[in-house]
Amino acid sequence: MFLPVAKRMFPGLLAVMICLIFFSSSGIKAALGSKAVYRKETGDKIVALTFDDGPDPRYTVPMLDTLKQSHTPATFFMVGNNVKAHPDIAKRIVAEGHELGNHTMTHPKLTELSPEETYTELATAQQTIIETTGIAPVFFRSPKGLTTGYAEQAAASLGMQEILWSVTIENRSATTPQEMAQRVLNKVKPGYIILLHDGRLDRSKTVEALPLLLKGLQEKGYRVVPLSQLLQWDDNDVAVYDPMDSL
Repeated sequence: MFLPVAKRMFPGLLAVMICLIFFSSSGIKAALGSKAVYRKETGDKIVALTFDDGPDPRYTVPMLDTLKQSHTPATFFMVGNNVKAHPDIAKRIVAEGHELGNHTMTHPKLTELSPEETYTELATAQQTIIETTGIAPVFFRSPKGLTTGYAEQAAASLGMQEILWSVTIENRSATTPQEMAQRVLNKVKPGYIILLHDGRLDRSKTVEALPLLLKGLQEKGYRVVPLSQLLQWDDNDVAVYDPMDSL
């Protein structure tokens, strides 16, 4: 699903070319993915794990350790500035077989940005991730799920599908790692995209909840698959755009 790219990509020329595509009406009409996907409608008991806001050594590293020990794939939606600050962790994510997503450069509130500012946030993050890991993400998630038409168009022009989520492990109603994991297990359905966070705020409880969640999913007969695999279509599958779970 991801396309490896050379690290030396002549970023100035690339930015000009993408900008021309983004701001042309024909480019927008031809762009991939115009709506955010919340889950996959399927009869198979499969789910995808996604992480937002990293990389952060305090949380991403122990989470990667847990995923490695349990042979569990995930998708990390990374903030460009955090990739710059912790390039080794970003490279480890790729080396251990996980997928990457674009989570903007600075984690702004996209609903307050102009079209040009929105595009710059996505494009700069994309360039940073490419230069650091050699991978061009094909998934985008807006910070806090606050998306706009500008963000959807910018993501599509950069070759990304916007992804939101079905259920999140962090919620005010769940105050312990056990409650956090159980909250997801109570709500989970086939095709769900599960959201966790590995940065910005204190995510120590999420670190503790992750192995509990993985154990519970296994006991309920669910298999965790890469996001790209979850979203592979056949004639009987559809994307679902219904409201996502609240943070």
